[in-house]
Amino acid sequence: MIKALDKRIVNLSKTYDIIMTVFLSIFLVFVPTFLARIVPLGSNSQLIIGTIVNALLIIAALFLKGKVKTALVCTMPSMATILGGLLFSEATIYSKAMIPFIWIGNFIFIYLYKKLYLQKKVNYIITAGAAVIGKVTAIYLGFRLMALILSPPKKVFDILSVSMSETQLITATLGSILVLIILGIIKNIKREQK
Repeated sequence: MIKALDKRIVNLSKTYDIIMTVFLSIFLVFVPTFLARIVPLGSNSQLIIGTIVNALLIIAALFLKGKVKTALVCTMPSMATILGGLLFSEATIYSKAMIPFIWIGNFIFIYLYKKLYLQKKVNYIITAGAAVIGKVTAIYLGFRLMALILSPPKKVFDILSVSMSETQLITATLGSILVLIILGIIKNIKREQK
């Protein structure tokens, strides 16, 4: 009886994990690809989309298990953005060269949330700070390497320099704050249910 119950719990956990992976994957593709086309976001589109994507990456870090799922989630936003042609349209070749560095930055972001917040139980704000710094550092160093190798025109360099540093810092920070608010709301709801 207990083994059957344990097996059902494990199956439910696997089902939940699959559903969560599919849900997050759909949103991580939907947000960068379609949101800007559906909702007129104007000049703030990268900030709004980036904040939502970073929040979804954190949610993936907190709720998904497994390295393959994590790697899949890390790659989706940048691929959707580039393939959708929504951001950096005048710097497409250079933006595409940034994809591996964005993946690495996203992986570091997710990894630090998993390692520090979930496993080591480090305070959320300290974890968020480390994750944001890790992500932005990886992406910006990747940008500098790409710029050194490909020598983009000054206008493209300036646009990508801001996008791969300041904008990443702002959106990762806002995404972290958004998830902190969501976790606080969930905690209050659970407290009220008791």
